[in-house]
Amino acid sequence: MVAVLLAASSLLLLPGSHAFVHPVMQSSAVVTSTTSLSALPEFNPFLLADGLSAATRYGGSGFDNDVFADPAVTSALSTLRTFFIVLTAAAFGLTALAYITAAFIVPKAAEQLENDTKRLRPGLWEEYEAKLEDNQTMANRPDLLQELGNIMQPIITAEYERQAEEKFGPKAGAKKEDGGVIDVEVEDK
Repeated sequence: MVAVLLAASSLLLLPGSHAFVHPVMQSSAVVTSTTSLSALPEFNPFLLADGLSAATRYGGSGFDNDVFADPAVTSALSTLRTFFIVLTAAAFGLTALAYITAAFIVPKAAEQLENDTKRLRPGLWEEYEAKLEDNQTMANRPDLLQELGNIMQPIITAEYERQAEEKFGPKAGAKKEDGGVIDVEVEDK
């Protein structure tokens, strides 16, 4: 019996022999590659591969006493990741809207304003073009375009009302504040 106790005590004193075995730290995530280049790691620049997505993806994957094993933390990190994805998408959306406005809408508006100004107030467009510097257009100078638009808006509106009165008669151009009445007849089908 004493020999067994001596053998057992000598095993405890040997370096590398422990009574408690530590668990092996392994990740449960398996990366599979769909490319023929299986030696290269899979990398997609369009995916969000930051610390938050890694934390939510690998949360609770075998780490003992890890903060990511708590479902509340994983849920909070997932919500935070979603917030940043939405924020990034909104920034890209606003950038695209600004580009479309600057590239397509403002030049078309400047062209229409030019046509209306030359038709209704000859010489006014040339006066504003004289304020431009070399290699500038009215589309490049929104301050001048806005100023000219503010001058031309009541003139263009009056012209459209005059054309409506000519085409449809004086009732079509009547305003509410002038006491004009619009007659409507409803037909039963």
